[in-house]
Amino acid sequence: MVPTVTQQLRSMRRRFCDTILPALPADAEFAREQANLMLATFDWLLDTHEHEYRYQVVENHEYRALLAALSALTGGDRSQVETCLAEPGPARDEASVPLADLAGQNRRLKEHATSLASALLDGPGPSAARTLLANAARAQGDRELAYYRSTGFPQNAAPLGSNLDTARHG
Repeated sequence: MVPTVTQQLRSMRRRFCDTILPALPADAEFAREQANLMLATFDWLLDTHEHEYRYQVVENHEYRALLAALSALTGGDRSQVETCLAEPGPARDEASVPLADLAGQNRRLKEHATSLASALLDGPGPSAARTLLANAARAQGDRELAYYRSTGFPQNAAPLGSNLDTARHG
């Protein structure tokens, strides 16, 4: 299983508390102050990370509505406002599913797909199943390589955002 960002942050926070904080000398006041600020940052990241995308979706819709309403109240050239409002945006319901729930659902989907694929590959005429699995595996591999590219492995992975185009993968 590939750890989520939240699991990574939780692990880093635990190691920080168990290993680094106790190793700081008692008289290193500035270092302790900085370490406590880092701990507060870990806590903040853990508290907010899973809601970041949903936060941005809600804010996007609220500001689109506000801009449209304000624009309707004003006269004059509204071409810049109309251009801004015409930009693609997220669907309103994209903010309805928490990240942890979505990740759990994705795990269940993968488990069911694996089970169905195994049954199909063991049966007659597996070529359609092989093609579907090869395409899914390629897309998943590309996403995972991009996801971990900033760790130094692998060296030549594409940026993560380039692998998340729903027109290609959804």
